Amino acid sequence: MKPWDETTIWTPETDSDRRLVQEELSSILASSHFSNSKRYPALLRYVVEKSLDGLADRLKERTLGVEVFGRPPDYDTNSDPVVRFSAGEIRKRIAQYYHEAAEDSVIRIELPLGSYTPEFRKREPTLNLAPEPISSETADLMELSADSNTTHAVERSGTKPDQAYPKKNLHLLFILSMSLLLALMILGAYFVYRERSLNQSERLWSPLLQTQDSVLIIVGSGSLSTVLPEPPKTSLSDHMIGPYHHVSVSSAIAISRITGILEKHSKAYTIKEAPLTTLTDLRERSIIFVGGLNNAWTLRLTDPLRFRFVQGPQARIEDTKNPQNTAWSVDFSKPFTSVSVDYGIVARYHDTLTNGNVMILAGLGPYGTEAVSELVSSPQYLNQIEKQVANGLKEANLEVVVKTDVINGEAGPPQVVAAYSF
Repeated sequence: MKPWDETTIWTPETDSDRRLVQEELSSILASSHFSNSKRYPALLRYVVEKSLDGLADRLKERTLGVEVFGRPPDYDTNSDPVVRFSAGEIRKRIAQYYHEAAEDSVIRIELPLGSYTPEFRKREPTLNLAPEPISSETADLMELSADSNTTHAVERSGTKPDQAYPKKNLHLLFILSMSLLLALMILGAYFVYRERSLNQSERLWSPLLQTQDSVLIIVGSGSLSTVLPEPPKTSLSDHMIGPYHHVSVSSAIAISRITGILEKHSKAYTIKEAPLTTLTDLRERSIIFVGGLNNAWTLRLTDPLRFRFVQGPQARIEDTKNPQNTAWSVDFSKPFTSVSVDYGIVARYHDTLTNGNVMILAGLGPYGTEAVSELVSSPQYLNQIEKQVANGLKEANLEVVVKTDVINGEAGPPQVVAAYSF
């Protein structure tokens, strides 16, 4: 294939062009980046189809909120940024799709920043030197010629026509048999991989799903210095911009992935903000902690572990068995636009303080939190843990350090850089 021309936007004009775009859209939505979601495929399909229908001028935030997500016509787009949030996640997933699994794509679909109108790019395949297809008339002539030559050869040799083809028939039968065998092997490998992926996810999450009570999700929000409840006379506007009301988009993405897994297993859950959670709330139940430096409970529970958070302008994840390692750090004093990497911790273990099974999904920054949530919710990434943890994903305590590259202000694919079981 020729490389993509990043400067040229292609406009599908014919029915054939539109079919190419629709086929590429179907491939994207069938990929692992979209197949486990309902919201993101719905929005991407809508904007692509409206654009192909020449209705790109209708692709406004409010219209999308109403027609795709069922919001009322007068809903507040500022307090309910479902369209902006979903578009950002779609951009990231499309980038991952083309980065990982679409080297041979002829069509490329993109959703540019600041717009809900998709862009299409097309590249031509490299020159194919294979012979041109033979027309039906030419094929008929060649077949007649072959039959005539075979007849003459049989007459000369005295061989009966039925005896002239045994080797050819055996060769064709062999090719068909090998093709069928190869197809069965590919199909079997797919089902083995699918079953293995499902088993990986179940092995990771099963300790938290075994209790009778609902799973409690504790989300970091606001400042760690906030220890007192808000005054009862706090106005709604002050409450909305205050520390108690702040949950980052990355934490929201993590929550959506976690709840998706719990709902898949028909497991009830409750969500609470960390500053409003007491130790009594945590006793003898399964808990998932979301967020690192903005979640006091995460800091408290990871402090005795091998991998733990160290606060400060140069915040980092410390390996207590190798404290001189300072590579897993983020400089919080620099502009946020300069951040190119973030780190996070995944921990799953039985905690003695709460007397229950806990899972910690926490980043130094928001990108780390988003990346670890993707690691534990995507079967394609779970094998990274199994390769580095001695007991794999069995019912053992485990802790993992995850790295993510920050790409255009968004978290890239998670990469496991350290792991152990205890």
